[in-house]
Amino acid sequence: METLGLIFCLAFFVYFPIAGISSILLARRIKDFGHQGVNPLIKAFWLFFTLIMIFVNVILLASYFLLVITHHHSIIGSLFLILPIIIFFPVPTILEINSYRIVSTLNKGDEYGLPESLKNLTQKIQALGWISLGIPLMLFVPVLIFAPVMIVASLWFYGSLLLLAIFLLAFTIVSSLFKIRLVNKRANESELLWLLTVCVENNIPLATELDTYSHTLSGKYRDKIQQLSSFLYSGLSLTEALSATTGLVPQSTIVAARIGEKSNSLGIALRDAAVQTTKNLKTLSDGSNIANFILYLTVVVSIQFLISGFIMYWIIPKFKKIFLDFGTELPPLTLSLMDTSDFIVTYFYLFLPLFSLPFTMLLLVYIGKYYGWYNLRIPFITEWFPRLSTPHCLRQIAQSISVDRPPLIALETISEFHLWPDVRARTHLINTQIKQGENIWVSLRQSKVITSAEAVLCATAERMGNLPYVLRTLADTIEQRRARKLRYLVEIIKPVLISLLGIFVGLFVLALFMPLIKLLRDLI
Repeated sequence: METLGLIFCLAFFVYFPIAGISSILLARRIKDFGHQGVNPLIKAFWLFFTLIMIFVNVILLASYFLLVITHHHSIIGSLFLILPIIIFFPVPTILEINSYRIVSTLNKGDEYGLPESLKNLTQKIQALGWISLGIPLMLFVPVLIFAPVMIVASLWFYGSLLLLAIFLLAFTIVSSLFKIRLVNKRANESELLWLLTVCVENNIPLATELDTYSHTLSGKYRDKIQQLSSFLYSGLSLTEALSATTGLVPQSTIVAARIGEKSNSLGIALRDAAVQTTKNLKTLSDGSNIANFILYLTVVVSIQFLISGFIMYWIIPKFKKIFLDFGTELPPLTLSLMDTSDFIVTYFYLFLPLFSLPFTMLLLVYIGKYYGWYNLRIPFITEWFPRLSTPHCLRQIAQSISVDRPPLIALETISEFHLWPDVRARTHLINTQIKQGENIWVSLRQSKVITSAEAVLCATAERMGNLPYVLRTLADTIEQRRARKLRYLVEIIKPVLISLLGIFVGLFVLALFMPLIKLLRDLI
């Protein structure tokens, strides 16, 4: 048991942070020095380091599995012991393999800059590095929460309830403050876009108007608006100034504005973006339902863990001693509960990371909602779902067509300025196919950006002459369909979760009270 705990702690508190920090440094060095800018000696060091990390990973996994097998646990017990490794260890494993791949390809070829494939791999390594570094940090959350609770519980049970109530109150207040910040950020984006729209449509100087607007603001947001106006005064275009001043508007708006500058339809692009941002602000509660559900799940799991841990640590050992002293034959359900309780108390450190998952999920949802999912670089997820950017792509194509410009302008801008590298690569392939004579809707369907039915609809709308309207309506429909699916999923999971918790509590009650009833009958 001591060896297993040592390996577990070594993996989580030493190996994971080293793998995360080293991969982040590697990705930043490659971005700073380019494809041909890495010294051969440094490249050799990184190759050796990644091989050492892969070797350590294999040794840790082999030792862990060997100890689990040689301890002769039951099948369920072995599965519980292996579960943390199955959930968490793929992250550093994939991270180190990708690090070796990218280091081995450096200084090969004639190009100094990074090719698109290496850019994608670099972003994956950086994202996985932050995840690998964040996993042990999130492990401290349940430890910091439940360690003082259990200490107080050993002295005074009501004190633990008071401490838990204080934590839940603070957690709820922080979540509410975050939602207020989120609404304020979306409202500021909408307000700024409408201001830019009015100025562009009426030929009002943007920099002067932004200076006047900044006097009505305060804090960091005012500084960002003033920075935006200074960039405009220096001669940058609107899209260049918005790109240099991050966080003011969504990334999709910057891409649409670039299309507008190329096609002389900047006012239309800004108005479409302002209308869409206002719609998203009105439907912000739909996305908040997901965050509320995960917050509810986190609180329920935390309370369940506290109560179950208290019962397993204090109540069940006393029950076991009482029953053994009376020589009572215990039911199989009670024996199973006692064995499980002994197992979890013995290997409690293996289960703490599992209870960090709800906190991690909640943090990721809040980050995604605050900054906007489309403004985050998450390449290893976006590659699996090529239709994530479909609504924005359809609106940007409609923007070009509405001013009698070819859709290739929109696609070329997306392939050059989109934030997600997989979208850039996919759009570049579509551009190549279109230039070779392929139909645009066939190319989009082959790249899985639109479905076959949507391709037929777009082709029909093109022949009928109402393509921009159909494209924008189709984009709205796709987003509404996604929102409905998320709501359905939440509504299905809620009763399932409550039912599972009810079954868990029922088994606890039955396992504890069945021997008491049998003992009372024997005494009578």
